[in-house]
Amino acid sequence: MKDRRASANRFQLGMILAVILLLALGSFWLLDVMRRSMDDNTPLTQRTEPDYYVEQFNFVRLAQTGQTRYHISGERLVHYPQDDSYEISRPVMKNLSEKRPITTIVAERAKSNTDMSQVQLFSNVKMDRPASASSQYLQLTSDYLMVLPDEDVVKTNRPVKIISGANVLTGTGMFANQATGIFKLESQVHGTLPPQATN
Repeated sequence: MKDRRASANRFQLGMILAVILLLALGSFWLLDVMRRSMDDNTPLTQRTEPDYYVEQFNFVRLAQTGQTRYHISGERLVHYPQDDSYEISRPVMKNLSEKRPITTIVAERAKSNTDMSQVQLFSNVKMDRPASASSQYLQLTSDYLMVLPDEDVVKTNRPVKIISGANVLTGTGMFANQATGIFKLESQVHGTLPPQATN
């Protein structure tokens, strides 16, 4: 008699433990489903803060021959991971070529893509090219300039002023390719040219 009661008690205890175990597993499953559902519906927040910065940096691009093609320096370079871009404070760009005088471009700030192949310069942009045996001194000023240093291209859609020797040109929108010598002003072009000396 006692054996039957002990067996019945053990059976009931086993059934109760099995039910508790099933309820616990069901609760964990339900919590996991709810958590996944919330994760799927939660909008992804995009990081907007920079992930690193460099003070007094100097970026150098080399040609295939190993010689320096150009370098970009500045007071501070800040990297933004969401679009893999750089913000540069007080940028200085120098285009170095054996065939042409060194061209220097300065500005208040710049924004560049990840490999520095596209640099946008903003505020008090000034480009200087010294005189050489084949060209006059040239200075260009604007409030915005797009530089594609790998292609030797400089362009803007804003007003620009160009001083070349004693000649002064102004206009809105400009494209210049230093490698091919192509230069054009898009609109509102005005020029001041000194009179030619006559014999």
